[in-house]
Amino acid sequence: MPIRDWQFWLVSLLALYGLWLLARPLLPFRRAKSDDAACPSCSSGSATPRKTQHRVALTIGRRRI
Repeated sequence: MPIRDWQFWLVSLLALYGLWLLARPLLPFRRAKSDDAACPSCSSGSATPRKTQHRVALTIGRRRI
């Protein structure tokens, strides 16, 4: 193997980056936790994030179903 050749290292890094891009969708996703998202010391849970639901009217040809 041409370990002292710069082209070997360049192609090796590009191959590793390509493998990372291919494997990334298969890896589990971890959400980033922010410090102000929830208050662990609040007993009421008032600082917990709320999920909002958006309701839409189902229509076909501008007629509500």
